[in-house]
Formats: sequence, C-alpha cells, structure tokens
Amino acid sequence: MGLEAQSPSLRGLFVCPISADLPGNRGILNKMESERAALAYLAGHVDVVSSGTRGPLLGGERFADYPLRAGALSPVNHYFLFYRYVWRHCRPFEYDFLYVRYPLALPSLLAFLRAAKRARPSLKIILEVPTFPYRSELRTPKQRVLLALDDLGHGQLHRYVDLVVTFFGQNEIYGIPCFRTENGIDVNRIRLAKNTRGDADTVKMIAVANLARWHGLDRILRGVALYERLQNHPRVNLDIVGDGPVAGELRTLVEELGLGESVSFHGTQSGEALDTLFDEADVAVGSLGMHRIDLARSSSLKSREYCARGLPFVLASEDPDFPEGTPFIHRVESDESVVDVSAIVSFFHSLEEELPDYSREMREYAEERLTWRAKLAPVIEYVRTGVLPP
Repeated sequence: MGLEAQSPSLRGLFVCPISADLPGNRGILNKMESERAALAYLAGHVDVVSSGTRGPLLGGERFADYPLRAGALSPVNHYFLFYRYVWRHCRPFEYDFLYVRYPLALPSLLAFLRAAKRARPSLKIILEVPTFPYRSELRTPKQRVLLALDDLGHGQLHRYVDLVVTFFGQNEIYGIPCFRTENGIDVNRIRLAKNTRGDADTVKMIAVANLARWHGLDRILRGVALYERLQNHPRVNLDIVGDGPVAGELRTLVEELGLGESVSFHGTQSGEALDTLFDEADVAVGSLGMHRIDLARSSSLKSREYCARGLPFVLASEDPDFPEGTPFIHRVESDESVVDVSAIVSFFHSLEEELPDYSREMREYAEERLTWRAKLAPVIEYVRTGVLPP
C-alpha cells in the first residue's frame, strides 16, 4: 500500500495523558506530534489532547482548569480527572478513531473507553503501549499503587480496545490483537549534523536521553575511565545531554572516576543548542541498559534520530530496524559489562575509511525506512477496512 493520503478522510483523536509543560517530557511530546502529523497525513484529520500542570490541552491550548494545582494530590489531575475533562469537551464519540497512549488501566481510563464505545460502537479504539512489559519501570511507592490498580483493570481493556500498537514484538497483549511495529521519526524535523569536528585527534561522543537507569550510561563512563589509562591513544570526550532520575548519580560517578575533563553535562537542550552539540559529535550513544528492565529488544527513538542526523551510534539491545551487519552501528553486549571505548574509537576510524559518505547514507536509510508515515500506514488501513494488519 502506498503512503498517499486517502479519501474519504477520517477524523481521529490522539489522546496523550502527558504533561505538556514539563521539560522532561519534551522527547515524548516530540514523538507524539510526529505521530499525530503522520496519522493526519494518512487519515485526513487528527486532533491531539494532552495534559498540563494547570489543565488539559487540545492542540496545545488549555480548555479547562484543574482544581488541584500543586501538592501531594496534584497527580489526581492526570490519573483521574484528565479523561473526564476530555469526555466533556472533546466529545470523542464524534471521531472515527481514538489513538490512546497507554497510561495504565486506571478506573478513569476504563470509564472513558467504555463510554466512548457505548456512544459509538463503530468507533475504533487503538491503544499504543510504548513499553511492554513495563512492571520493571514502576518502582516508586506511588507507581506501585498505580500498578496495583492496573493489575485490577487491564483485564477489562479487551472489551473496549480494538487494536494494540506494540514496539516489542507481541502478538497479543491483555487479550487484544497487536500490530507489531517499531518507533518512527519525522525526518523533516531533524537536521543532518554538519560534522564540524574541532580536533581530528579527539573522538567526541554524545548521549541524549531523559536520564534513567535503563540508558546504562554508567557502563560507558566506566569504559572511558579504563580507556584513559591506555598509552598513546586518541582522546575521547562525552557530552551528556538531558536530565532525569539518575542525573545526580552519573555526576557523582564522573567525580569518583576523575572524568571531569572528559565528560560534560549539558542538561536538557533543544533547537540550535542541541543541533550545535550534534554538529560537534562523531559518535552517538544509544540505550545500553534495556536489560535492566527485562527488555532484550528495543525500538528507541534516539537511535532513529541519530540515524537521521547521520551520526554512527553504539547499540546494545536488538532492534529490528537495524539488523546485524548494519555498517554504521557499533554493537556492545546487553549486560553489565564495562563498554570497551577503544573498540568504539576503532569502529569510528574504520567507518571513516571504509564508508566516507556514511552520513548521507544514514540519512537516506532513515528517509526510506524509519518515518512514522511508513510505520503507521497499516493502522489507518485497519481503521478504514477493519482488517487487522499483519
């Protein structure tokens, strides 16, 4: 099937209960907008409704005010009140399909889906499950309470949900058939890195992430420390871009390992500032700790963005979009071993010699294989025909 927009057009509502005004959610929100744009191109029209610290937003504009603005009870807004506001204001039953980012099967979500299905039985409800299994990600006391509610509720999802979009290869989740795909990107929103290397004798690495334990950056920090003990080797620098739960631990580790001159923390960056950091980089670092949350296969957005920017990158877990033998990827073990940084340096220099136009080839690879339009076209075909995608 081609990727051209089809007619008659469909109307969809993309429901994403993510706080749009929190800097740490920037990556998720960028993904959401790229998906919305692809779905709109394929279907005809898609609105997006998200949350915020002050109230829910439709198309980025707040349409109601939450009663609980701050304090210990404010999460009630996102977990329980958000769907009530969406129901009242957005009238989801007037759409042809709902595309819902899964936030756990809490009573508020179940009530929302049940009401939408009863109001319009022909409504197609599609649930995107961004990570599965997800239990290992939920570790705080508050998250464990939500997980207990999810355990009680997820057995009801099959009553209302027609299709699950999964990025981890499952055929069925909670009794609902799955469409198996990988994460995509909007290549047009990502600029090709300019490769403005300042020092040919230094290999500069970059890691961009909402810093969490499954990114495994401690593995490469220990690798840099071992590498610096070698004699007569090119220098390496590592730029860590982003913030998150383990940022403090990583900073402490850098101090303990004496890596202050080799590792820089830049916090969350975007726009020209982020582009400049990518321009100066030689090699990017993907997620190195997915095994810590029991995932052998990943579909990381950052790997796809690295590819679109034309930056070779380091990868630990399996990713179907980047099979064995992909020349611009350096693979490391998906375990707790220290990353061999000297092997990364050798990989980069070999790539420069053997594939000097690697940046352009990576960009073409992304344009041909990694766009959201290509990934989500079977979903819209399912909405139109009712035939489950393979």
